[in-house]
Amino acid sequence: MKNKSSYLLAFSPHPIDTELGISGTIVRLTKEGKEVVYVICTNGDKGSSDPKLSAEKLAVTREREQKAAAKILGVKEVVFLRHPDLGLEETPEFRKEILKLILEYRPEVVATCDPYHRLYFSNRDHRVLGRVVLDNVWPTAQAPNAYPDLQKQGYALHRVKEVWLWQSDQPNLFKDITATFELKKEALKCHASQRGAPENPGFDAQVMERAMTAAKGQDYKYGEAFLRMEVLQRL
Repeated sequence: MKNKSSYLLAFSPHPIDTELGISGTIVRLTKEGKEVVYVICTNGDKGSSDPKLSAEKLAVTREREQKAAAKILGVKEVVFLRHPDLGLEETPEFRKEILKLILEYRPEVVATCDPYHRLYFSNRDHRVLGRVVLDNVWPTAQAPNAYPDLQKQGYALHRVKEVWLWQSDQPNLFKDITATFELKKEALKCHASQRGAPENPGFDAQVMERAMTAAKGQDYKYGEAFLRMEVLQRL
């Protein structure tokens, strides 16, 4: 069993989601010497409106793009779970898969997408993943009787200190990414299958607008905003 100690474990529904949501902050952390691990849960094979582009080819392309983006950001380890895009389900097997990663990498901070962003029309993978991650951080990761099989394999309970949710409608944590915004843009350029797609017009302008909106009212130009929650350290 691998038993690592990371600062931040980021769970992404699809390739590119982490770059859009938190990559400016990721660069700051990696430059400080903090270890960040990515978990990409789906293969992104539905992420195109082009009926001539096969799912198999798109999945291969998007994994390659994600690896390139992570390298720019200083993320040394990317875990690909390779579930089908739009196929995440809150099953016991998927919950166990996410839990095992939390117990293995033992992060201080877990980051993922806010499952309640745009409640009515939102991507189902975002909703499923965000909720599964939150439920595993607390209470499951602190309840070893919930996973006796993993205990026998050497996985001990773990207390995550904080959760950061990107794409939240009620942020309370604001990060200055002015100095790392260019690297965020460079990482996003790696995702050419998404950035240049006809269904995503004005992609670069939207990225800049979101970063400026996240910095509104602050004393910097570009930012990222999260809903930060401290995790109970007991059941």
